[in-house]
Amino acid sequence: MSSISCLTLPTGCDKICGMSGKSSTFKGIKDIFYETRVLMGRDYSLRRFAREVLDGAVDPVMLSYIEKGKRFPTEPLVLKLASIRKQDPRQLLVLLWQDRILYAFSRELRRVIKTPKPGEEGMAEADLAFIVSRAIAAFPDNSRWMPIDRWAQEVQKAVGEVGRKRPTHSFNRILDILKRQGLIQIKGNRVRRGGRHYAPESPEEARSLAMEFCGIFTKGLLEKFVRREKKTYVRNYYLHIPDKKIESFHRQLDAAVCQVVKEFAVDEQDDGKFVNVLTTSTPM
Repeated sequence: MSSISCLTLPTGCDKICGMSGKSSTFKGIKDIFYETRVLMGRDYSLRRFAREVLDGAVDPVMLSYIEKGKRFPTEPLVLKLASIRKQDPRQLLVLLWQDRILYAFSRELRRVIKTPKPGEEGMAEADLAFIVSRAIAAFPDNSRWMPIDRWAQEVQKAVGEVGRKRPTHSFNRILDILKRQGLIQIKGNRVRRGGRHYAPESPEEARSLAMEFCGIFTKGLLEKFVRREKKTYVRNYYLHIPDKKIESFHRQLDAAVCQVVKEFAVDEQDDGKFVNVLTTSTPM
């Protein structure tokens, strides 16, 4: 028996195959704490924010750990922050739960895929795959050539969006990955997309892509079943397929998904939402 899982969710950005806004699938609860304090002004140090805004509910040292992603806040502390922000507490709790799930997934994944332990666990490990996907998505959907300088600016923007205190990846490294896998074509000072599907080669890239997939799936499940988000689509289908036909089934499934993507995708300058579509099919 094969199981097919289809997950579609919007992430508040502008293009179905790209991400041109500041929002990221991997924005975590630590970013919310940091942004809230920063938006209150320079005078709000960790100590003052913890004492005056959070009413002493957290020690300044612990707040520092939370903002750096080294510790998770308690649920009561997240509820207090939501009240301060006048925001639906479920939105922030979903981020907290997402972070916890990604942390656990990352810890177990490290045991399976042997790679050096990074400075930060969890969402930061998805940065490489995120930037590669942004680089691919920066191209027009009609395979037009574009100035390489303009494309490079979009990639550098993605590098700058991976988040505070997270590791960054140089443009040249991303360029090497795309060229090696035939995902881009370069002619003089112009460049265009050569493919869409990024396949990991090194253990680090495999971990990065796995973390990105886990982030997308985790966010979709929480949005659908916790927040009851109507714009998130989750379906699971069960069917029997002979082994000799599975490869053919995957090709047709991929063609069908690609056709739908092409039909609904809009150019970056058009009004639209960025949507992550993750499709899996695996023998049970």
